[in-house]
Amino acid sequence: MSNEPEILFTRTLRSLGFLIALVVFFAAGCGTNSINPTETSASSPTEESVRFANGDISLAGTLVIPGGSQKHPAVVLFHGSGPQGRILMMARWFASRGFAALTYDKRGVGESTGNFRVVPFMELCDDGLAGIAYLKSRKEIDAQHIGVWGLSQGGWMGPLAASRSADVAFVIVVSGPAVSPKEQMLFYYGKDLEAKGLSESDIREATALRQDIWNYQSTGNGYEEMQSEIKRDRSKRWYDTVKTQQDNLFEGIRPPSTTAAKTAIKFNWFKQEMNYDPVPALKVLRVPALFLYGAEDRLVPVPKSVDVIRGVMSRDNTKDFTITVLPNDDHGMYLPTGNLDPNYLEATRTWLAAKGNAKR
Repeated sequence: MSNEPEILFTRTLRSLGFLIALVVFFAAGCGTNSINPTETSASSPTEESVRFANGDISLAGTLVIPGGSQKHPAVVLFHGSGPQGRILMMARWFASRGFAALTYDKRGVGESTGNFRVVPFMELCDDGLAGIAYLKSRKEIDAQHIGVWGLSQGGWMGPLAASRSADVAFVIVVSGPAVSPKEQMLFYYGKDLEAKGLSESDIREATALRQDIWNYQSTGNGYEEMQSEIKRDRSKRWYDTVKTQQDNLFEGIRPPSTTAAKTAIKFNWFKQEMNYDPVPALKVLRVPALFLYGAEDRLVPVPKSVDVIRGVMSRDNTKDFTITVLPNDDHGMYLPTGNLDPNYLEATRTWLAAKGNAKR
């Protein structure tokens, strides 16, 4: 169960559709540098294989640098959940906008060392910050203008990175939950049951049981009560449907003593990640921030996330933030046709033109 959020990865990036959307976008004439059009270069971006380190973890990536001899603003790309490699399509898009982009293989993926499955994403955030430190060492990069872009789970990490480092100049969050991983995953499993035809009352009951099981796995408390609930609910009409869901909810539940023994030496999603609260990082966010969502996202509670962000960020009139919800987009900013929404890229381009050159 330590890879609980990897479910997000299976629906996050569809590379072929992404490539098609970018080709269409560029063909429409949107490939010029909007940050400073007078410095647009006819030369193509260059791509360089690079390595940088976070402690004893060696991270392999690709740095895409726009053409031209001037120093470039830059962005580091944070992954979603799961075994993700380099997000080259988005890095190339940023380069077309005049931003150098660093994308890298997640720990234990591709050419990077380590193992992302044995640490919470809060630790993976520091890999991205190591990427910023690397960019600051490059002569082609304007060290005062390095931001972060994060998709899905990376949407938690973007504001977190800005809260940890004054080197982050801007934050772009795409489909990033503004609720805990627990609440986000409860929403996901509830939507999955809805798609399988369960009624609202059945979904509420199933979600309540799931929450109690997860609370036990998080705290080690309430084992007997939880087992009584499971026994009681076996006769419910929704029970067998819940058993078919991806995480095998009812398997692997152990009494407190054995659970503690099994999980003491490895990452445990329930203890280390499930209750992460994104609000503290939002409260201290002091750089321009863009939050992008799809109204048809079935993995993230979009209205709740928007309300949380607006509520937190509006308390301080010095905060510079933009929230955009695209009406037909799913979690990966794809349209029902299966193509990446060009309006998502246009919203990002417009915001970058206005905010991306702000100094930290």
